[in-house]
Amino acid sequence: MGTSINIQVTGFVGSDPQVKTVGEQQVASFSVAVNRKNGGGKKQTLWMRVNCWNKLADVAAQYVKKGSLVQVTTEWLRPSAWTDQSGTPQASLDLDANRLVLLDRLESDEPESEGGDIPF
Repeated sequence: MGTSINIQVTGFVGSDPQVKTVGEQQVASFSVAVNRKNGGGKKQTLWMRVNCWNKLADVAAQYVKKGSLVQVTTEWLRPSAWTDQSGTPQASLDLDANRLVLLDRLESDEPESEGGDIPF
């Protein structure tokens, strides 16, 4: 029997996706904040960098925005180090998304019609 990791993360997007090409593949990357309160009631935030590849990158680029609520599923993650705007070292986790679920409601520019036909 082999080993595996299956992780599901639900959190708010901290930055609009940045799309770039790596070789012949597209990747859309964005940060996600996962919050909790510790035993003392203090809020803790864990930042994760989500990488969506190829077709999932297209979906992320089109629909994911800063502040969106998303759920990401992955089978692998890796630690990462970075420096924040004040020069303080920070740690995060990078994950390659296998699945991306958009939990925000779609906003429409058109008002909902009352009593109209439902198109099928």
